Amino acid sequence: MRRASLWSVVLVLAAAGAATVGCGGGAGSSGSGSATAAGAAALPWEEDLPKALARASGEKKMVMVDFYTDWCRWCKRMDQTTFADANVQKALQRVVSVRLNAEKNGRAAAARFSVDGYPTIVFLNASGGEVGRIPGYLEPGPFLEELEDILKRA
Repeated sequence: MRRASLWSVVLVLAAAGAATVGCGGGAGSSGSGSATAAGAAALPWEEDLPKALARASGEKKMVMVDFYTDWCRWCKRMDQTTFADANVQKALQRVVSVRLNAEKNGRAAAARFSVDGYPTIVFLNASGGEVGRIPGYLEPGPFLEELEDILKRA
């Protein structure tokens, strides 16, 4: 019986660990709320990629596509921390931001850009060609560094 209870503890700990694994990488607590948390809601998100590409062409900007899912805790954390950051919001004024649920309205675009983890941020030129990507969650500082590198390539 002692061996059985030891294995029970091991299984419970393994299950608890599996429940805390994120969906796209990164570290920290999960956070709660919808994928449109207050921080992300402050950004002017498009929900249609062709419309965003047309707007980007007219405004001579790059397109940033945020691929997320409803169940992704790192996507929610990205909304609550990174996209809520004032410096990130200011920097993102230089791009047309698009938000696509990879399991709903963004399924075809996620397949087109081989997105298989969330969040994944894909940067496109106005013609729809990929310029760069940020796979997984990043805190505001590292996100801004990656963003600057990508914007320089445009």
